[in-house]
Amino acid sequence: MSRLMFVLSGEHRTLPAAEVEAAIKAERRSFKEVERLDQVLVLETKANPEILASRLAMCREICHHLCTSGATEEEILGAVGSSDVVDLIPHGKTFAVRVERVKRSSPSLDTIELSKKVAGAIAEEIEFKVDLVRPQIELLGVLTGDSCVFGITAARVDRKQFTRRKPTTRPAFHPGTLEPLLARCMVNLARTPRGGAFLDPFCGVGGILLEAGIIGAKPIGVDIEEKMVEGARVNLEAMGIQDYKLSVGDARRLPPLLVDAVATDPPYGRQSSTAGMKLEELYREALPSIAGALKKRGFLCITSPTGLELEDLAASAGLIKVEQHEQRVHRSLTRQIYVFRKK
Repeated sequence: MSRLMFVLSGEHRTLPAAEVEAAIKAERRSFKEVERLDQVLVLETKANPEILASRLAMCREICHHLCTSGATEEEILGAVGSSDVVDLIPHGKTFAVRVERVKRSSPSLDTIELSKKVAGAIAEEIEFKVDLVRPQIELLGVLTGDSCVFGITAARVDRKQFTRRKPTTRPAFHPGTLEPLLARCMVNLARTPRGGAFLDPFCGVGGILLEAGIIGAKPIGVDIEEKMVEGARVNLEAMGIQDYKLSVGDARRLPPLLVDAVATDPPYGRQSSTAGMKLEELYREALPSIAGALKKRGFLCITSPTGLELEDLAASAGLIKVEQHEQRVHRSLTRQIYVFRKK
């Protein structure tokens, strides 16, 4: 197995690392944790960095891990010099070194000067040409806490795509739609396999379905309101997603389905409607129906507001809690993000 270094985004304390691990499992690969630092995760895995980068939302870059050291200049230069970096850069390739810091880590170190010194130390070992504009090989160092982690860039996540797909830019808009970053993260937390059947039983205008379709899953959407289903159809078509199924229906009484993964954001916010039902009643009736549509050992990622604990409701539906995350939406709403596995 190779050792990969994931440079995580800072949007959330726990979601980015959880998304990486879930995406690896969705690709039917295993992993072993080596290090977990602030915004850096190092894993041993056979997963393909480029495929993972095409899936992930809350990760910025994936590197082949070289070394981890203390955060002094002497320790960093020593660790890089004793690593396999020279053997990993093909002869004749141009390279560059970039050093970043997480938050205010190691404020006394000048990242530009440190980059130059690391590049100089490498160039002394063998004749490499430094190219700061279009390097063929790039070394990335991340100062995080009291450590510095170095790797060779293998793949970058196109995070600008999520801005381009903001809900307000789509043909059909609804104010309760999740932002694409979180929608993609939830698709990954559900361990959605590429080519697999993916269900959102409260699909609205299709924000989560879009992200599932983009990674190569087959989206299936159900919503109780016909106008929402039509909005989802328009949005999916606008993104060029053709292999999908949509229907008007009730998540509490889903039609016969069997899917690989489910991710959904039921209606509980200010802009959403529960059709007059109490929230607990909605979840109590919907969870068994959703579980019935999920393959054995399949995963469900579902949101709820704080104060509505889903673990017992899910357990009665044959679902086991795998993980739980908390996200503040605004002053009066904190979202819980649950991941359950079907027994």
